[in-house]
Amino acid sequence: MTQFGKLPLPLIQIAVGTLLLAAAASLAGCGGSAVAAAEDAALAQNLLGQNRIAEARLAIKEAIEQRDDEPQYHLLRGRIEIAAGSRSGAFSAYSDAMSLDPTNLEALQAVSQLGLQTGNLRESIEATDAILSLTPDEPGALLVRGLHGVIRKRFAEADSIADRILARDPNDEGGVILKARIAVRKGSPQEALQVLSGFGVTKTNTLGVVATRLEVYRVMRDAAGMRTQFALLRNLAPGDPDLRLDEANFAFKDGRASDGSGLIVAALADPKATAERIAQSLALWREYGDVGPADASLAPIATTGSMAARLATAEFLAERNRLAAARQLLAGLDRGQRKALDALIAAREARWSEARRLADQVIAADDTHCLALTVRAETALQRGAVADAQRAAQVAASQCSGQKRAWILAADAYTRREDMENARRMWRQGIAANSQDAELARAYFDWLARAGMEREAVSVARRLTHAAPALLSGWRLYRDSCQRFDASCQQAAEAGLADAATLYAIDFLPGQAAPNGLFGRIVMR
Repeated sequence: MTQFGKLPLPLIQIAVGTLLLAAAASLAGCGGSAVAAAEDAALAQNLLGQNRIAEARLAIKEAIEQRDDEPQYHLLRGRIEIAAGSRSGAFSAYSDAMSLDPTNLEALQAVSQLGLQTGNLRESIEATDAILSLTPDEPGALLVRGLHGVIRKRFAEADSIADRILARDPNDEGGVILKARIAVRKGSPQEALQVLSGFGVTKTNTLGVVATRLEVYRVMRDAAGMRTQFALLRNLAPGDPDLRLDEANFAFKDGRASDGSGLIVAALADPKATAERIAQSLALWREYGDVGPADASLAPIATTGSMAARLATAEFLAERNRLAAARQLLAGLDRGQRKALDALIAAREARWSEARRLADQVIAADDTHCLALTVRAETALQRGAVADAQRAAQVAASQCSGQKRAWILAADAYTRREDMENARRMWRQGIAANSQDAELARAYFDWLARAGMEREAVSVARRLTHAAPALLSGWRLYRDSCQRFDASCQQAAEAGLADAATLYAIDFLPGQAAPNGLFGRIVMR
């Protein structure tokens, strides 16, 4: 069993496609549905072998709809879901296989591991117990059992399991990492480094060991130690975009803004960057770089970045009146692709009629286009059409909750109508949808301050620090609010700001669970 990055292959190595085709023949006397199911399953296996995952999913779905009592089909679905990157889908499939064949080792191993990763702890414990009842010294199951102990804060129990693993093989990577993580959770990070010390000296550094050492240094707030591990990880995991963003965040807090900016440019220039990663990259620029990078550094994004990355970065720059830079990223896109951004640029240049005309053209083709609706709302406010602005801004905010300017414009429209209750409702909804966004919190804070609601203004700033404890801009807002309106909280705000300066991690997203596996952030709770 591998260490939670990939699931184990079946213990008995067989040609699954051949087996399923043979099953079709053996089921010939059992009815057409059984034969058709086996043929669909064999097709799914062949498609999986060709990495045609979407088609494989459809084929195995057909097989299971015809015969849902065949555990091999659920096992195959589990493998397909793993290939698709869906841990929750794989967990469901392997759970179904285990219910049909409670002693199937592949299903048990998968449920043991995936239950841990997906938050299904009870199922993970039960599957792990079943494996150990069959094979008491199975190292993978022992490792998972040790992690169960860590999650349940039974550190002595977990430690004894790590010792049991290492007694069999002192160089077992999983056992070493488990032992180190337990030491950190027990408050002994130096002991954890000692446990890991052999790797890179007497043994070759592995990705898992270096990533764990990085997390130990993160807990220790040891910037020099983190720098050494990030340098190793660039070679061990050069294509990991999450690591690169993590390193960018650290570089900014480490006082190396140019390094952080370069990493973000590289992230946005990746043609495979996901929408979530694009948003994370721009959020880092918003936090540390304010107006973003110099125009000269944008060439990689314009050259290899996806259209989504170019449009999002151009919008970010245009909102900060970096209009030449925004146009640089839009060069080469056809008129239809860039029209909403052209409308935004026109608005920033106070060419309001042109901005409205372009926005309306986009909305005529797509009446839910969030940026175009936001520009329409802004142009409507400029000419005093408050009801029009309110409608457009509210549609934009409801369609795209991350379109922060839409929330601001909707609240502004209600304020101009002297409907303060609905204005506050817009602010509250916008903050709830963007609870870690310092720009929106600052705008709401200013609105409350102007309205004389000083206590509420301080509360907005304080809530931001709870939602994003590593966010320096949030603590600065809280400090400023205390200086202006409540001196009793100023000392706590200053202490929080100093503490956040060495919190070298990106805050977990709202609702995001801390990792329970062998790798990932070590959360001291």
